[in-house]
Amino acid sequence: MSSADTYDVVIVGGGLGGMLSAVVLAKEGMKVCLLERDKQVGGCLQTFSLHKKVFDSCVHYIGGLGKGHTLHQIFRYAGIMDKLELKAYDENGFDRIAFGDEDILYPQAIGKENFIEQLLSCFPAERQALEEYMKAITTVGDSFPLYRLRHGSADEKAAVSNWGLTKTLQGLTSNKKLQNVLLGNNLLYAGEAGKTPFYLHALVLESYIHSSHKVYPGSSQIAKFLWKELQAHGGEVHRNTEVTKLNEEQGIITHAETKDGQRFYGKQFIAAVHPEILLDMVDSDMLRPAYRKRIKALQQTVSTFMLNMVLKPGTVPMRNYNIYWNASEDAFAAVNYTANQWPANYAAFFTADETNPGYAESISVLSYMHYEEVAKWTDTLNRAGAEHERGNNYITFKEQKTELLLQKLYERLPELKGNIAAHTSATPLTYRDYTGTPAGSLYGILKDVNKPAETTIATRTKIPNLLMTGQNVNLHGVLGVSITAIATCAELLGMEYLLGKMKQEHHL
Repeated sequence: MSSADTYDVVIVGGGLGGMLSAVVLAKEGMKVCLLERDKQVGGCLQTFSLHKKVFDSCVHYIGGLGKGHTLHQIFRYAGIMDKLELKAYDENGFDRIAFGDEDILYPQAIGKENFIEQLLSCFPAERQALEEYMKAITTVGDSFPLYRLRHGSADEKAAVSNWGLTKTLQGLTSNKKLQNVLLGNNLLYAGEAGKTPFYLHALVLESYIHSSHKVYPGSSQIAKFLWKELQAHGGEVHRNTEVTKLNEEQGIITHAETKDGQRFYGKQFIAAVHPEILLDMVDSDMLRPAYRKRIKALQQTVSTFMLNMVLKPGTVPMRNYNIYWNASEDAFAAVNYTANQWPANYAAFFTADETNPGYAESISVLSYMHYEEVAKWTDTLNRAGAEHERGNNYITFKEQKTELLLQKLYERLPELKGNIAAHTSATPLTYRDYTGTPAGSLYGILKDVNKPAETTIATRTKIPNLLMTGQNVNLHGVLGVSITAIATCAELLGMEYLLGKMKQEHHL
């Protein structure tokens, strides 16, 4: 084997974390090779089409792409910011929160002052609570150094990491309805009462309050432009290349081996896959049994059922906001629904019809779904390049769930009835097969404020040339994963150096 066949960095997994890490390292002159199991790169950024309309598979809107925000700076540094076509959401309510049969939609608005002002129309006596809430969110953002693209200490994070979401909100206001309005879009992080840390809520919400955009024609544009950028810096992408083994010899990973026997040799390796999947690839004593056991035992976030609808032109008015509906007054309750209570929540995302201004061309709807509901089809696999039918019972199951969800949607959007031209649905199995997360988990490992050490995954592993990145390390979401990619690359480049480069480009 000649050195010409050895890469500086081999990255396993072409989701956002893997792609962004690849671009950052290739920009620094490293010889980078990225291996992706699927036909499409992008992981959760993947899109698909139905009746020639583009649908996002997971990422329907993104926070923090406005000027001055961290994500804007990261994407600018990666060379893709100015290439993205963005549509801004309604400033006075990018998300609107609904409960049960109540007609009112509670707004979550863009801009910290505006966020407070818009909610005061529903909660006039709560100004102080809302101001304290905004202060708490800002404090958390300031306490996570990398979220402000600066080099800080772990102590800063530690000072706010033990704040529980439930307790923090209860401490800010005794108004239960306001607590639940602030929690109303927790489908963004699959929060659980008494477990979810406040920082998870705060970092996600702060980015959307800064700026909320939809990427046109779909989120896969991000992956597409990253891929082009990677190629421009000499990096390689190998799709339909499923890595089954990372071979460890004498304390380091020597090569990645694929399902069909190909070998990719490297000096450094980055795993942008779920930690459980990584453990199956690495047969090494350096990853101890206790660590393996801990990872395998971790609770995953809930999964989802998704309904995508193409609408008849000019029939359903466009909403320039998302609707988050909770069946219960308790915004946390949906995650623990029982079979006869489904759907217990939903989020509805609208896409504008360019040819019929003022109307929507499609709607995507997500609702929590437990993996147990589809567990009987666990042994089936169905994704692009590995298409397999799951059988008639599965089709019937999806049709029944679609009908239940539609009935619930008609209550709030009666104009939908009779105006759906085509629809398709996806279950936790679809998420499992396309994103490679156990049980189709929406956001991977559930962060638990009571078990911070157990539910936090480090970028470094016990194998010195094996790093991790992706939504299970630090934080999920486009912002969380992008920041984690910077943290992973900093292990190879140095944090001061990398942040310096990013700031330098930002000021050019």
